[in-house]
Amino acid sequence: MVRLEGRAAAESAPAFERLVGRLTDQGVRCVVLDLSGTLLMDSGFSGTLSRLVGSGAASFALYRAPRRILDGLEDHGVLEQVSLLKSDLLPLLPQATTEVPVESASKPEILRCCLDAHRALMALKPENVAKFEAVERFLSREVHKIDSATVQPRIDQG
Repeated sequence: MVRLEGRAAAESAPAFERLVGRLTDQGVRCVVLDLSGTLLMDSGFSGTLSRLVGSGAASFALYRAPRRILDGLEDHGVLEQVSLLKSDLLPLLPQATTEVPVESASKPEILRCCLDAHRALMALKPENVAKFEAVERFLSREVHKIDSATVQPRIDQG
């Protein structure tokens, strides 16, 4: 079980993706997301969740999700990719928990993750194309700028 506290936003999506990767490497096949303390979930994070579901590495179930979060996930088409757990169906939670601090991500990492997330949302539901095509174009340009800036010119000596 992973409890998301505060903002589930694009800035924390790369760390979430790494955490899920570590869990699946350890053999976890179903990740339960406790969203009771989640204040908001933006499209960058919901698109990352959609990409993770689509990768097939793990399934996801939502637990105690606020209505506003469910509405946003439904609007983006992500809600049908996950399961919803009712509190009476969840087995007893372990008493010991481990807090995993959010690892900071670089601006290029956040931009790439957000670009991939929005492309996933656009592929998921045709209505999302109109919602996110301007965002996708902007993010694509920003990622291209970063990629262009990191390419060092090669100088051949003759």
